[in-house]
Amino acid sequence: MNYSATIKELPECIVYSKKLTLPHYNDCFKIIPQIGETIAAKYPELKCAVPEYCFLVYLDGEYREENVNAELCEAVDKFYPDFDDIKFKTISAARVVSVMHKGAYSNLGKAYAYVFKWIEDNGYIAADNPRESYIDGIWNKESEDEWLTEIQVPITRK
Repeated sequence: MNYSATIKELPECIVYSKKLTLPHYNDCFKIIPQIGETIAAKYPELKCAVPEYCFLVYLDGEYREENVNAELCEAVDKFYPDFDDIKFKTISAARVVSVMHKGAYSNLGKAYAYVFKWIEDNGYIAADNPRESYIDGIWNKESEDEWLTEIQVPITRK
């Protein structure tokens, strides 16, 4: 895939979040839907923000094959009381470099290599952990060739 980078300003948003450890990346397919079901059962009136914005923040600071520490965030319309290990909080606005990846998640490494090289080549540094925003995926597309993921890396000038 031919990648291109765009600098974007992401607005502040309210999210529910849950920190988790993924034994392997593919465990997202089991764990994340369960979290959504838990939230919907607790707060059936909860509405996702429009446009929808669901993302994982990778917390390890480097690539890991196993036991990946991440935080799931889903933008919502308002705060609700925290429960169990689900927290409602505000995510600050951020300037990010964005790269769109179409296709299987197993090929995201190519997009990450592109975005971090772009950051270095263009006089920026990563200011925070990367995010993966899921636009199209297993929930709405039959073929993984149609999945669309946006990699967002908060940046600042060197």
